[in-house]
Amino acid sequence: MCYNVNYCKMRRGFILKKSFYENARENTIALERGQNKQRTRFILARTLVFPAMLIVLVHGYDMGSPAELMLGGFLLLLFVVLVARHRKLERLRLLTKSYLAVTADYLARFSGEWKNLPEDGAAYGKEKRPPDRDLHIFGTASLYQYLCAARTQAGRDRLAAALSATPYDLERTRRRQAAVAELLAHPLLCIELEARGARLPDGHDTRKLAEELAQPLKGSLKLISCIGIVFANACMWSFLWAIFAGGSWTLPLVLFMFNLTVAMAFYPRTQRELAPLGHMARELRLYGRIFRTLERAPLRGEAFAEVLAPLFSPVRATKAQGRLTILADCAAMRRNVLFFFLANGLLLWDLHCMAYFSHWRLQAGAAAAGWLKVWAEVEVLLSLARIGHTREVHVFPQFLDGEKPHLRAEAAMPLLIPEESATPNDADLTSGTLVITGSNMSGKTTYMRTLGSNAVLAYAGAPVCAKSFALTPMAVYTSIQISDDLAGGISTFYAELLRIKKMMTYSKHGRPMLILIDEIFRGTNSADRIVGARAAISRLTLPHAITIVTTHDFELCDLECAGIPVANAHFEEHYEGDKILFDFKIREGRCRTTNAQYLLRMAGIMGE
Repeated sequence: MCYNVNYCKMRRGFILKKSFYENARENTIALERGQNKQRTRFILARTLVFPAMLIVLVHGYDMGSPAELMLGGFLLLLFVVLVARHRKLERLRLLTKSYLAVTADYLARFSGEWKNLPEDGAAYGKEKRPPDRDLHIFGTASLYQYLCAARTQAGRDRLAAALSATPYDLERTRRRQAAVAELLAHPLLCIELEARGARLPDGHDTRKLAEELAQPLKGSLKLISCIGIVFANACMWSFLWAIFAGGSWTLPLVLFMFNLTVAMAFYPRTQRELAPLGHMARELRLYGRIFRTLERAPLRGEAFAEVLAPLFSPVRATKAQGRLTILADCAAMRRNVLFFFLANGLLLWDLHCMAYFSHWRLQAGAAAAGWLKVWAEVEVLLSLARIGHTREVHVFPQFLDGEKPHLRAEAAMPLLIPEESATPNDADLTSGTLVITGSNMSGKTTYMRTLGSNAVLAYAGAPVCAKSFALTPMAVYTSIQISDDLAGGISTFYAELLRIKKMMTYSKHGRPMLILIDEIFRGTNSADRIVGARAAISRLTLPHAITIVTTHDFELCDLECAGIPVANAHFEEHYEGDKILFDFKIREGRCRTTNAQYLLRMAGIMGE
């Protein structure tokens, strides 16, 4: 029996969300089994039909039997159909494997295995941005690692920028909130989009390609196109004349050799101009399927319409991209030596490919960068939506108006702790300082990180882990996880001084701030620590700042008596036998107990 009703509801929601992805995975596994059986049948059918076709055609030709030749033609057609169906099935099998990988990623968010995923965004963390490390925004077991659904480099860059964004572009934040909310209503669509994106190469970067496509080709391409059309037609008609009208073979052979010579003369330029397509045929097909999925998606909200707008204007993405894919396939066929000689000798294939590619660039090249940016932004939205897909308790934060800073939260929890084991806490903070005391391991630092990380998620446009969350735009400054720098000759205490100095410098601008300081001045002796902490808190207790400070120094709880607007809160522990237990709930007022000596005795360092 569960005595905590809220916990029971949370646990039930957790199980339901997890079951959704478990069921999706089981259904996909069943689909994969069916596809594998179908694949076996296709392979068997092709193996039987192809030799049968050859035998019937050869025998029918030898015997002069029209019936056998017709049967051979039917078997040839059947073989072509089987090959086409088999290829389509292979594409579906690859997509199914991507579905399985995506559902496994979602389930990893429930099991905690997401901390082992390779893309943790560590490269985006900056030493000059303390919250990146203090709030675990980037790196192992970070917000970025939990959220990231981006496959492309552009999508990952955008997600990192969203998690590092200043809190003052609320219009963009609200647009992202609306778009993420729409995605949350379509979890199966999110899986499909992620599965299609997962087929792209890891870290795929198309920015250079987009720049190349936006630049028109140089030279007299109209003249090249005219040459290609005139001599290709002349060569083809001369061959038809020689074959069916008994004309001389000299002219078609001369034209064939002339065309091949022209193609070889243009070969270096053709290779250079068609290079962007040479290695992109597969990726272009994948992007085409992604764009078609987005166009068909039931995403009709104003925010998402704005995100997808570049796919529809000035050139429709799927149509133009489809033509580019065909052109890329045509360019790829040139790698076959036999095809190269025949196609260029008869049709001047290279010149036509180059001319059509030039025409495509003039018509749609400038829009290609916009299409790729659409997918990068959708990857960001899919990433931010993961909170709503995997957490039962979540809400889109409200942004409050007013000059004074304000942060109000109900049942706020950290994203990086499993929901079923996290303890929700409330907050209602305005300008001033909150001094939090409490025993070791009681939850002080986690509470600060919960508020700080949820603020970061709020400004990114994501839902946050709370029943309700409202705040004014505030710059987040932290001093939580501090280490010394031996190479730079900086001690832990001095490193903390530098951080607090930056807070004071920024505070002179009068802009709203959320300041989080853990164990203030813990790197120095107790006498100096108390004197320094009092001075720092008095300087950081400002009408435009919410300052939260944790400490073990009870002397700092008396600052309110000195005329500084400081409130006190604390965390408690209790004991059962030889065990120390915590409920991790914040309470008003100062702490009255400590557990350091108890822990020392438990570790065997102090005697009874």
